[in-house]
Amino acid sequence: MPGSMRDRILAAAVSVMRERGVAQTTTKEIARVAGVAEGSIYNHFADKAELVAASMTEVAGGIRDALTRLSQRVGRNSVEDNLAEFAEAQIVFFTDLLPITGPVLGDHDLRAWLRAGGPQTSSHGEPAPAPVLGHAAVIAYLEAERDVGRLAAWARPPYLAALLIGACRQYAFVRLLTPPETITEVAGLPADPAEYARDVAHTVMAGHHARRARPR
Repeated sequence: MPGSMRDRILAAAVSVMRERGVAQTTTKEIARVAGVAEGSIYNHFADKAELVAASMTEVAGGIRDALTRLSQRVGRNSVEDNLAEFAEAQIVFFTDLLPITGPVLGDHDLRAWLRAGGPQTSSHGEPAPAPVLGHAAVIAYLEAERDVGRLAAWARPPYLAALLIGACRQYAFVRLLTPPETITEVAGLPADPAEYARDVAHTVMAGHHARRARPR
């Protein structure tokens, strides 16, 4: 496992948490996978809570890249295509994140620590991510598209962002717990995430184009 000891520990933690979930993850198992002494973990992380939060930050690396790409697409391609590409990345992100965050949300102390800010930086020295920051980045993209006339003046980017992100999170949740054929037969949704991403982006934009009433 390449990289610094901290990076190796973090990569091992993400791997173990994906496989076992937070509740069943132990520092002993993380150390074994990382190939380090268990005590070495505490040279880099204050406790397991900080390691969990740092792991969530690491998992968010892919979605940060997707958000950067989205911000660079203002005025390029179509808004629907840009949102579809982002939605596909968002589904991958939630598929990775939900197994980690599920137990975290049930832990009052850990949840409170994360709400208060958790770790200040990731292993790359970047601000720790939070759900609201990703939402804000999508809003910023949609506002920029509105400013250049590719969304209607009455469009409400916070709600368009919430619709897209929420739909991706729900799809990832269903996929984690449901066989592909059941997703199609019962929920009426495609089993292929790329197809779903295109469809959900089209649906969000169709709702935007269909609106005729004055904004409230």
